[in-house]
Amino acid sequence: MRQYFLILADAELELVPTRIVEERCVLNSARARNKIPEKMLLDASHHHPAFRKLKDGDRRGRPDLVHMFLLLSLDSDANAEGRLRVFVHTRNDDVVAVKPETRLPPNYIRFVGLIEQLFDQQVVPSRENALLELRHKAPLATLVAALKPDSVLVLDPGGEETSLQDAVSSAEGERVVVIMGGFSKGTFTSDMSKLKAKRVPLGGRVLKVWTVASKTLRALEVAKSAPEPSPKSTKKKPAEPVAKKPAAKKSSAKKPAAKKSSGARRARKKPEE
Repeated sequence: MRQYFLILADAELELVPTRIVEERCVLNSARARNKIPEKMLLDASHHHPAFRKLKDGDRRGRPDLVHMFLLLSLDSDANAEGRLRVFVHTRNDDVVAVKPETRLPPNYIRFVGLIEQLFDQQVVPSRENALLELRHKAPLATLVAALKPDSVLVLDPGGEETSLQDAVSSAEGERVVVIMGGFSKGTFTSDMSKLKAKRVPLGGRVLKVWTVASKTLRALEVAKSAPEPSPKSTKKKPAEPVAKKPAAKKSSAKKPAAKKSSGARRARKKPEE
């Protein structure tokens, strides 16, 4: 059974940077939540006024994208069938490993609290049952190498002229890594040249993270059933000679019938004589 590893790469998931912890919007948010500013997730919905002081401020603070990506992936058929493992790689080279049986809260506020707990404790809910595990200082190339893939696909608007479905279906080997971006603007910040991956385009328009995730999960599902017709078609070929044998027996059965008719003619001639 082919195993897929879906990575949300360079995701804008991080704690509030030290540079802006004293900003009014951050302090107000911390006070409202009764949290320490440094232990809160950076969120563009609440901290956007302070983003002018951050590099790439127009794309940072998007835990909502990670939330939607994980909800879609963990509820997919591929994950339910044990064919999918999901990882989140962040702009700071933190990696969140997610076990297939994880059930995340659909409520966004509860999700934020869960991820903040993960950054604080490294595992959630406990070390004995680590459904979510956080690893620091793990560049994207290191994560991919650790998975030991046979094929690597990177979903990139500037990729080769091939469809996502064809790229997934024709991928070589039993271990296939699929990488998609976890940001709303720009491109990958990781060095993609180290991956030796096939770049797959996503069409002529910029797609949202949840749209790309939906298309990818659909491609994995179709690729599962694509190879099945070929073995069945090869089994039908030997059946053709078997079907011809009964037809040959029917033609040979007509000969005895011809003998009976000739005998009947002789029986008619005797009374005439």
